[in-house]
This record gives sequence, C-alpha cells and structure tokens, in this order.
Amino acid sequence: MRMLGIFILPVFLTWTAAAAPDPIAVAVEQAQSLALKKNRKEACAVLNRAYQSNPAQVRARAKLIENLNQLSRVFFTDKGQKLFESGQVLLFENADMAITQLREAQGLEDENILVLANLARAQMIKGECDSALLNLEMARSLNPFAIEPAVLELRALHCAKRFDTFRDKMKTVSGGEKWDQSFVQYLQAQEHLRQNATHKAFEALVKVTDEFPQFPEGFYYLAKAGKALEKDSSAWMQKYSALCKGVTLRERKKFSYEPQLCTRMREVDDELAASKREM
Repeated sequence: MRMLGIFILPVFLTWTAAAAPDPIAVAVEQAQSLALKKNRKEACAVLNRAYQSNPAQVRARAKLIENLNQLSRVFFTDKGQKLFESGQVLLFENADMAITQLREAQGLEDENILVLANLARAQMIKGECDSALLNLEMARSLNPFAIEPAVLELRALHCAKRFDTFRDKMKTVSGGEKWDQSFVQYLQAQEHLRQNATHKAFEALVKVTDEFPQFPEGFYYLAKAGKALEKDSSAWMQKYSALCKGVTLRERKKFSYEPQLCTRMREVDDELAASKREM
C-alpha cells in the first residue's frame, strides 16, 4: 500500500499542473480572438493588463509585447490599408489631403497606431500640435512600448509648448534604433537651448550631426547654439541650406520625426546673404 501511495501522488500533481491554464497563452488567445472581431482597443487592453500582472516573467512579457506590436499595427481592411498608404504618399506634398485620407483610414481601422502616428505627423506639419497630441496619446495607450508614437509624442509636446510634460516624458523614452535615440537627443538639445544651457545643447547637436550628417535640422540648431556661444556659425548654416536644397523624398521619409524639415530655408539664406553684405 505504501508503494502505491508513492506513485499516486506524483501522478496527481502532474495532472493538476497540466490542467492549470497558462495565463499568458490565455491572454494572447483572447486578444487574437478580439482582433478577429476588429476590436483592436480591447485586444490591446487584454495584453496590457496581462503585462502588468506578470512583472517577474521576462519571457512572458516579451511574448506579450510581440503580440501587442502586431495587433496594434495590423490592418483589418484592404481599403483602410490603401487609404493609409495614400496618406503616407501625400504627407510631404499636401498635408490637408493626407489628413483626409488618414482620417478615413482611421474610421475603418479602429485606432491602428500606424495611422494615428502618421495623422499626427500631418497635423504637426500644419502646426496643429494639440490635435496631434490627442492621436499620439491614443496610440500610446494602445501600445506603450512602440517607439514611434513615443518619440512623436515628445515632438508634439515641444511643439505644443508643454515643456514640463515634455521633460517628464523624456525620462521614460528608451530603446529604439540609433535614429530614434539621436532624434530624442536633438529634442533635448532644443530644450537645453530654451533653458539657456547652451554648452549642453551645442555638445548634443555636434553628436547628432556627426551621427546623422544628412539631417538638416541638426545643423540649424547647431548654428543657433554656436551663435549663442559666439562661434562662427556660417558653415553650419551653409550646410543646412545645401542639405535642404538637395533633400530627397527618401530623406524626408527617413527624417519624418521632424515635421518642419527644411521650413527655415528662407530665414537661413537671408541671414547668409546679410552676412556676405557685411563682409
């Protein structure tokens, strides 16, 4: 009888463990089921709740983020995807038409973060920073781990002159590719300039322009910082002007975190011309 008891207990425990459902698998399955019903908002909410409920499970959290990245970006309809792609094409040609296309896409795509991010870009091109922030806050609530809405939100906060919130949010943005990190540094340099921390701004912008020498706006703000430090800024202004005159559509897309790319050409060219007249 004692021998029998020894074998029964492990079998019972194994059966109990096997019967317990994996909460991560359950959350993923539930989210995917909701996505099939085109309920993106609730699908993402399920994954976010599961993430918060499992703070110690690194692999499980990685799986949840992977699924969240997929479900927050997937297109539910062919028409919605085509409208999104049309809006992307129009973004650098006609912001008003881009907004029209992207809003129509958004109506079909239930808060797709790709649509929301590009709608925010178009709105910032038009100077509608508060409207852009609303869309980016929506995107970040769906997927707080996506780097693109996080970086664009910083840009929109600075655009909207919400500097206290900008500084707080700056502390929470991490990861991403090299360009994501450099653009955040570029935004922080602008904040340093605003607070008259000119040396910090100058050092940060030297690094940004070294890492991304085709990014015109880095040279614009480097010239501003240099001028404040009583340095000769003409070479940086000339670099900005030359880059903007030769900027390609591919570069506009690459540097599309900056919605005001090359909008200061007249200001810079006028200043360069005035400097020549004074010589």
